[in-house]
Amino acid sequence: MNILVIVAHPDDEVLGCGATIAKHTAKGDKVDVLIIGDGVTARYEEHELKNPEVIEKSTKVNQDAYTASTVLDINSIQIIGKYGCRFDKYPMIDIAKIIEKKIQTFQPEVIYTHSPYDVNNDHTVVFKAVLAATRPFPNHCVKKIFLMEVLSSTEWNFLGKFRPNVYVDVNGVIDKKIKAIECYKSEIRDFPNPRSGEAIITLAKKRGSEVGLYYAEAFMLLRSIE
Repeated sequence: MNILVIVAHPDDEVLGCGATIAKHTAKGDKVDVLIIGDGVTARYEEHELKNPEVIEKSTKVNQDAYTASTVLDINSIQIIGKYGCRFDKYPMIDIAKIIEKKIQTFQPEVIYTHSPYDVNNDHTVVFKAVLAATRPFPNHCVKKIFLMEVLSSTEWNFLGKFRPNVYVDVNGVIDKKIKAIECYKSEIRDFPNPRSGEAIITLAKKRGSEVGLYYAEAFMLLRSIE
């Protein structure tokens, strides 16, 4: 089975579904990751984006993404590199076309992507672009779309609209998720920051306890065609 993970920034793929990716690859599924933006430029002013220091940091995070992908046995990772937290400056059609092209070449049956409820606006833009790119025309390859939660974004929407209805048992692969996120040395933080190993484990335990599992990753099923 071909699985496509579509995210806004490097590390979203690990935070959102890293253990599920590891579970897919362990059973022989082919997982590709498409990352639309970068993980650094959101921290800088517009006039600083071309500075060598910013470019160097962005390049390093991209390298971290490739390293993390080897931990999870990801087949292919593509980073487009649009400026972070500035996705709303790009025409939606441009981002949707990037996604459409990947879908046409890779032919995924399942997609994992952001929910529309995240605090980070880039996540919302990617969600909308995925919707546009996966319109269910006859014989479309995509049969299932799952929306994921990303720590430091999903839980900070205090309206609390993320309501999972699919749980993946990740007892046995959660350690791979932790190992993968640790590849992002500039992004990981100390607890109680949500971008910490302890917070990731805590969420996995909470989601697992909701359905009688030790560890789980939780998703919202957007669409399923059986």
